[in-house]
Amino acid sequence: GGGPTGVEFAGALAELIRGPLVKNYQALDPREMHILLLEANDRLLASFPERLEKYALRRLAKMGVEVRLQATVSQITPDCIRLKDGATIPLETVIWTSGVRGESFNAELQTIRNGQVKVLPTLQTPDHPEVYVIGDLAFMEEDGRPLPMLAPVATQQGEAAARNIIRQTNGQIPVPFHYHNRGTMVTIGRNAAIAHVWGRAFAGFPAWLLWLSIHLYGLIGFRNRLLVLIKWAWDYLFFERAVSLVVSLPVSQTHSK
Repeated sequence: GGGPTGVEFAGALAELIRGPLVKNYQALDPREMHILLLEANDRLLASFPERLEKYALRRLAKMGVEVRLQATVSQITPDCIRLKDGATIPLETVIWTSGVRGESFNAELQTIRNGQVKVLPTLQTPDHPEVYVIGDLAFMEEDGRPLPMLAPVATQQGEAAARNIIRQTNGQIPVPFHYHNRGTMVTIGRNAAIAHVWGRAFAGFPAWLLWLSIHLYGLIGFRNRLLVLIKWAWDYLFFERAVSLVVSLPVSQTHSK
């Protein structure tokens, strides 16, 4: 999947391979590891401006990630994937980040695409006004487009639903929900990101610093922000995996057994 999750994961995996993974497991040859990012559409990160998409493509290529657009997966087997055009790609590991499905639940509510429940603008269900549905389970459109299944949407919906429940309790009419898109950001490895916030586009190291700052600001309390900042600084400077596995015994121990 060539959305934000797929791009971030591909970039992080590329950094992991050429960084601490090769350092800890010296028998591995990074030239034998290949990362392939498939996207069914004709654009990567379709929700971002074209300038940011081109930067992401250049950055991924520099990190050794191959990107294939208009590549729709039709079948996944233990040793390969098959594309809609008939092509077959051998592989060892598949990470699926294309498409999200709402969590299933036992309720007498009619679901539509991806297991979602179509809600009214007030986030109520059409047949049960006492029931509110938010987050990944809620299907709602604004300006003719469905709201994305993202945490900021769910957070704002939760606040709006709580206000409407209070209004109902007080005998008032619930008010419609409107999503305020504050922007979207994607990190692409270390020191690089793209950001489309406040109607402006940022790329590279400035966007990466912006990503750090906004995520720190979103934490509650100075102590939490300071601890996370120290942890991030440590990880950035030393760039080591938290857990290493022993995959083979030293020669002396092997012979002794």
